[in-house]
Amino acid sequence: MSQTDGSRDSVLGRALAVLRAVGGSATPLSRAEIARLTGLPKATANRFIAQLVAEGLLQPVEQGVRLGLGLFDLGNLAEQQGLGLSDVATPYLAHLYEITHETVQLAILDGLGVVYIQKISGSASTKLNTRVGGRMPLTCTASGKVLLAYCKPDFRERVLRESGFARRTPRSITDRAALDRELSEVRRRKYAVDREEFQTGTASVAVPVLARSGTAAAVTVSAPSDRLSVPTVVPALHATAAAISREIARVQPHLDR
Repeated sequence: MSQTDGSRDSVLGRALAVLRAVGGSATPLSRAEIARLTGLPKATANRFIAQLVAEGLLQPVEQGVRLGLGLFDLGNLAEQQGLGLSDVATPYLAHLYEITHETVQLAILDGLGVVYIQKISGSASTKLNTRVGGRMPLTCTASGKVLLAYCKPDFRERVLRESGFARRTPRSITDRAALDRELSEVRRRKYAVDREEFQTGTASVAVPVLARSGTAAAVTVSAPSDRLSVPTVVPALHATAAAISREIARVQPHLDR
């Protein structure tokens, strides 16, 4: 477990580390896997898992544990209190899907990763190894590269220092100089491209959702590599991101802080 982030040493920080490890996996995790991913001693990890199960935040299954329904209850309470960036963005994401008929996602920074908070796809859309609430790497996803490009330099340094580079495919960026060139290009053209860096056979394009205080999120369109036309989807992505930014400022200014 990293000692550079004091919050990870607190009781709450360790509980969150367990929840994030489970939430970031597409399949249930064993207790040993959770201990490895969080860096917690096995006995400590088991104690936190037992407490989170008792509270309904984790659910035991045959293969290990997965997120429990108690988290969905908390999520619903947050939405009811007006914290729904996803709700604000969904009508515009749905319109983007109708234009492209490809997988559309909305992502935010969370900790040292990117988390998808909305995903719209159809039967003909490419099958992505992502899900709402899932945590993915920043350096090999289009949404992650957009968020990295527009974040503060000290945060970017922390991501690379503590998380490093995720090699999901042979095309994933694993070199600091190459990443710096890529992020500079993202800022220049105002969009990021992932061509089979996260998933073989799939390409994605992402643009930032800008707010007064910085970058609120990233909007992404993903499709099979041989079907995605960057010049075609970029204008639609920028229009969608601009509409979401205006809506955030109009109906939920507290999201822009």
